[in-house]
Amino acid sequence: MKIFVDGTVLEQPATGIAKSMLELYESCMELMPSLEITVLHKRPLNCNLPSKIRSKQIGSNLSDRLWRSLSLPWYVYKNKPDFIHFPWNGNVPYLFGKSKVIITIHDVLPLSIPNYFKSSKDKEEYIKRMQKSISRSDLIFTISKYSKKEIIENFSVNVDIEVIYLASTVENKYLDAYPYPGFSYFLYVGGYDPRKGLETLLKVFIRLHKEKNLKSKLVLTGSKNYYSPSFKSLVDEGVELGVVVEKGYVTEEELSYLYSNAMALIYPSKYEGFGLPPLEAMSLGCPVVTTRFTSIPEVCGEAACYIDVDDEFDFARVLVKLENDDKLREELEKKGRIQASKFSWSSSAEIFLNKLNESFE
Repeated sequence: MKIFVDGTVLEQPATGIAKSMLELYESCMELMPSLEITVLHKRPLNCNLPSKIRSKQIGSNLSDRLWRSLSLPWYVYKNKPDFIHFPWNGNVPYLFGKSKVIITIHDVLPLSIPNYFKSSKDKEEYIKRMQKSISRSDLIFTISKYSKKEIIENFSVNVDIEVIYLASTVENKYLDAYPYPGFSYFLYVGGYDPRKGLETLLKVFIRLHKEKNLKSKLVLTGSKNYYSPSFKSLVDEGVELGVVVEKGYVTEEELSYLYSNAMALIYPSKYEGFGLPPLEAMSLGCPVVTTRFTSIPEVCGEAACYIDVDDEFDFARVLVKLENDDKLREELEKKGRIQASKFSWSSSAEIFLNKLNESFE
């Protein structure tokens, strides 16, 4: 079986989608050693591929639009793979030939997030663009039952959508690589985004420290996108008080270490197609505090401590309790490891390959 993959996402700085895609394909090749996978890209890749996955840079002198509409389709037509996979939420061009088209739609959250679109025209263009990709696809995958439901409710879908869950992409083999920071801390993992509930987290955290009801610091990781003056002001205040530590982007090794030594992961997001950080945290024995919104309960089950992110007093109560209750943290650690063990790249790869094989029948 020969699969070509649109490698555009691998040209970017490391993302959850990129890491997950490579983990999935590496597991696929373990289950099917004869599998041939080639990543097609225009720009140099921003990561190292697993040894058995090939790459081919094509059309590097073309604009992005021409690369997608001409260079990619022509290369696929000329080389005739069994499948061409678009793993990054669409952007499927018109293709000719007999190669089957696979699309992975991680989520359609823009349709759920209030005020996401600047205008109704932007929203219409998003829907039109996504519908075109869906209509051009022979196989559709998504990463949660929640995302599947949202896709079906918002688009015309003529094929069955298969859910393949993500699994953890972090390991615990790096724990001796970093010196202990010398302070207890809660951890946030992810970029700075309005949908992540970070402003409420910072307000609660800073207030608790001013009232001397909390001792642990807050470590923030992920891309620093200060999306509003009020958010930037809260981050600056926390840093100046010495209770917030901004790490920015961290390596996989450091992330594993941070999970493994944290008081808990705080993940107050309202909108997630899956929610990988809670799963990563649970796999490394890190207690998780999160919300019951969108796909998150699918991932965390009953292994997380759930909060009402709109209730600052409830939020504060949970943080203080976690800091002071060793038994609760131990219970969450145990439940989290059990919950995380339900997700594996091997089982996801098996579902993926079975679906591909069925398409030939």
